[in-house]
Amino acid sequence: MRGRGLIARFLLVGCASCLVACAALGRGPFAPGLLRIAPAALGERTVEQRLVMRWPGGERSMDAVLEIAEGRLQLVMMAFGMRLLSLEYDGETLNEQRFVPHAPEGGRILNDLLLIGAPLEALRRALPAGASATETRADGKARREFVQDGVTQAVIDYDTASPWQGKVTYTQRVMGYELILESHEI
Repeated sequence: MRGRGLIARFLLVGCASCLVACAALGRGPFAPGLLRIAPAALGERTVEQRLVMRWPGGERSMDAVLEIAEGRLQLVMMAFGMRLLSLEYDGETLNEQRFVPHAPEGGRILNDLLLIGAPLEALRRALPAGASATETRADGKARREFVQDGVTQAVIDYDTASPWQGKVTYTQRVMGYELILESHEI
């Protein structure tokens, strides 16, 4: 019984350290206000994701389930079977619940998700002044680049034509982190 308590504390500390790192990364030059993109623009879907976050000196893995239906986007993030964060977004209002101390900001997570998954034209309309997005496609793969005030802020590489199926690598150049998502629509 005592061993379980130690394992639970170890997992909680590991999750908390990951979330502290995520929260620290949530502030920086390309941290626009909440992107106003209606969830319906992303299409109704349910997606399971395995997320690996890398930053200088660290790496953590998490699981997520994303559901977009009836004009709402809902995301639950977990690590080691423990719920870390839940968020719900209707295109205007973000409601979030953090289940561990120092959980990352829901707005940063949502913005990264929208940068990755929103259709390009909807994304361009929602970007802040001075920011632009471009996309190139070849051989069933795609790349998006985000530039703000002449500086490339983020690059997203898609291994498939859909951001909801297969591998996506999101490199946040200015804030120095990388997200690798393995997604599967269910």
